[in-house]
Amino acid sequence: MEHMLQRILDKLENMEVELAEVKANMATKQELAELKTELEEVKANMATKQDLALVQQAVLETNEIVKKLESKIDNHEQLLTLLSHRSLEHEASISSIRFILKK
Repeated sequence: MEHMLQRILDKLENMEVELAEVKANMATKQELAELKTELEEVKANMATKQDLALVQQAVLETNEIVKKLESKIDNHEQLLTLLSHRSLEHEASISSIRFILKK
């Protein structure tokens, strides 16, 4: 009988230890409320799929504008090169005419 009581006491002690561990690992109502508040704040600050779609659309539109600008810049560079060459030709012609007129 005494052996049986000792086994029961041992089991109760084990259960008390396990219960203490469970209590130590449990969150309090206040901790749960704080976690809920933090989660709500995170959700409020997250971008939605619609937000991302709008950003993606803006990026694509901006990319298209940049491509058009690059094309125009290339055309302007070619035009400036052509005008520069013509200007040099005209300067040479004027210089030749001046040389001829000085004679």
